[in-house]
Amino acid sequence: MDGAQWLAACHAQPEKAFAQWEQAPFLARLPAGRRFDALRVHQPLGLTVLWELGDDAGKVPVLEEHAPPRPVFYILTQPGSADDWPQTQDDAVLLGAGTELSVPSPHADDITGVQQHTYMWRVPPDGSGRLADPDVLRAALDLARDTDRQAARIRAARSVFYGAKHARQK
Repeated sequence: MDGAQWLAACHAQPEKAFAQWEQAPFLARLPAGRRFDALRVHQPLGLTVLWELGDDAGKVPVLEEHAPPRPVFYILTQPGSADDWPQTQDDAVLLGAGTELSVPSPHADDITGVQQHTYMWRVPPDGSGRLADPDVLRAALDLARDTDRQAARIRAARSVFYGAKHARQK
């Protein structure tokens, strides 16, 4: 099973998800709570959460929405996670049963996304069903909210950026 098949299986009628991916705006509306829940965080916090997840960040599906006023990340996690998630947090909302998420096909190119809608996969699902562990995700979120850790992530990112820029100039 590939990522598109896995995602389509989230829909009550998987063939409808495939059909939605074939026509503008090339997005399928999938219910959360069935095969996944999704942590919705704004990009700055989301980048820090991914940094805190470390190696796991490249292994779990992450959808990015470039919507005004700032981009949003959706980190897919185990279904049912929203049942135990504190919903009083304005900066991080866990979408579960009763909500839907618009998603492009994992095989979609980002150019189509830019032209037709505001979504793109930062890390597409690979079909394995691997999702973020809710406890690990919550711990990463708690660490990401720490302002000292946010500053450290920014310093590390700048170091990598400026180091790579300096290496190209030699």
